[in-house]
Amino acid sequence: ALLAFALTLATTLAPALSSATPFHAQASLGTDAPLMLSLRGDVELPGRLRVMAAGGFAPTAYVNVINNVLSAGGGGQSSGGLYGIRVDSASAWRVHAGWRPFAGAGLVLMGGYGRLDLVGSASARDVITSVTGVAPPAGIPEANGVYDVTSTLHMLDAEIGWEFLLFDDHLVIQTAVGVGATMAAHTAITPRFAS
Repeated sequence: ALLAFALTLATTLAPALSSATPFHAQASLGTDAPLMLSLRGDVELPGRLRVMAAGGFAPTAYVNVINNVLSAGGGGQSSGGLYGIRVDSASAWRVHAGWRPFAGAGLVLMGGYGRLDLVGSASARDVITSVTGVAPPAGIPEANGVYDVTSTLHMLDAEIGWEFLLFDDHLVIQTAVGVGATMAAHTAITPRFAS
């Protein structure tokens, strides 16, 4: 499960969320720590129904957190994380639908689909050591190679949040907590060396 703390600073493109306008759109910059910094677009329809799309990337600090989690899972057996894998970059996008149940309050309920793409590498020596518990002899050329590792995770998630409207409703700060589940995943491991 994914527990995300979301902080969104939004600049509105149309009248404020709290108004009686049947249609509202906003663009925002935000973060889903520790997964991504994102650009997000929200559209609110009549009945306070919401549609949201966001895309972004993981900055270095977030990639370091991901690698620290992998290292903890690897038991410290190698310089990489679990099975010697180290994440080099990450990107994500998601689409959500939701509802703002009360016209005069900032409660927002959202849920939808997200995709997380991870790109990394693993040294053959670290993989062998992580799996067997024994470092390979130095004279084996393949043990000094590096593998490219790419993973794609397809996720369903839900969140509950609160929007705070500031500066005559032209700045929105949103906080949220959520849970997520990976529904499908694919990982490809390709050697950078001839074996």
